[in-house]
Amino acid sequence: MGYLECTETYRKFLGQCTQCGHCTPACPSLEAAGMTLGEIARALLAAERGAQSRDEVRQRIAENPQLIQAVRGCFFCTSCKNTCFAHNDVCDLVYHARIDFQNLGLIEREAWSSVLVDQEWDIFTAYRAIHGIGYPDLTLHVENEYHQAEGDCDVAFFPGCSLAAYAPELTREIFAELATMCEKPTMIDRCCGSSLKSAGFFERAEKLCEKNVDEIEASGAKTLVCVCPGCANDMSAALKRKGVEVRVASLASFLSEHGFKPKHPLPEGELCMSKSCQDRDGTYLEETCSLLGLDEDAVKIFHGCCGAGGAVSAFSPERQAQQADSKMSFAAPGSTVVSMCPTCAYTYAFRLMSAPRDVSNKHYTELLFDSQIDWDVTFAQLSSMWYGEYGGWLAEVFA
Repeated sequence: MGYLECTETYRKFLGQCTQCGHCTPACPSLEAAGMTLGEIARALLAAERGAQSRDEVRQRIAENPQLIQAVRGCFFCTSCKNTCFAHNDVCDLVYHARIDFQNLGLIEREAWSSVLVDQEWDIFTAYRAIHGIGYPDLTLHVENEYHQAEGDCDVAFFPGCSLAAYAPELTREIFAELATMCEKPTMIDRCCGSSLKSAGFFERAEKLCEKNVDEIEASGAKTLVCVCPGCANDMSAALKRKGVEVRVASLASFLSEHGFKPKHPLPEGELCMSKSCQDRDGTYLEETCSLLGLDEDAVKIFHGCCGAGGAVSAFSPERQAQQADSKMSFAAPGSTVVSMCPTCAYTYAFRLMSAPRDVSNKHYTELLFDSQIDWDVTFAQLSSMWYGEYGGWLAEVFA
């Protein structure tokens, strides 16, 4: 038995890679590392070959800055895959590389201690607890002080961790609208686990999604409505793994099916649609533009990662800033950047706070509903958590 858990994945990938080199210039991280995707697999196999201990493998990888850059600097945006003639799955390669990096202690704890979303406390649950945000009255399938557990719900709403934490009024307004469109909606108040995968906890992420599937089954829901394309992808995969027949619908498509109309006019000025990395085929973007009454050919569309993908900020925060700047550079002064993913909206808001410019930042749900996200308040509350009576507790929990 070797010292790397994912050796077979690397061998398979290396066997499929033609070493054409087209992936390298498509990705700033690969370009900085001077590596192709196949060379990532080759370098990992070389680190294990002939090693006498796990520590020796770890040392070999740690002494290879190009490999560290290529693996830790990946946004999972699939820009490299889009240039690959063999259509190799880069996310699968790097996810598995991060599993081995995690096993070898090559990902520092501070990079993931606050986003262990399968534990009781993470940055989202801590934020919600400290600021009194909760939805027990909406989770009809879970017994609590508001109701008995109900198993005859028809729709399960999956807002995702960012929206549920940082936009509670908007989350509740969306749920209230869904309640007018079906007999009995419930809410899956959990995360899809994407941050776990970025940190190298791939199996834990899958188990979390499968736990979500168990809740959906218990609720009786036959349709899962997702706000974020990343959540939809991960939950679709989990439902398939468990053989559970539940339709996964984007919020935009579900609202369209029920004749929903946006509750207020679109912002003035140009709209720049930020396509999420997880929206691989552009379906979310297409469905959202349709609901908003936008002609895709008439709006500016951004492609590529916002900078939040792959937890690169924990490895190279300046590169996250550069990536966010790169995407927003396409937005003309006075325009509004519209994101498909709540984390993208968070990332742009954070960057705009650090480097202001004449650009507005909205998640697509803010163009549909009355409630708006106040990022100034959110960031102030996030910062305040670390001081006063909760600061010591948080430092201990995430140490």
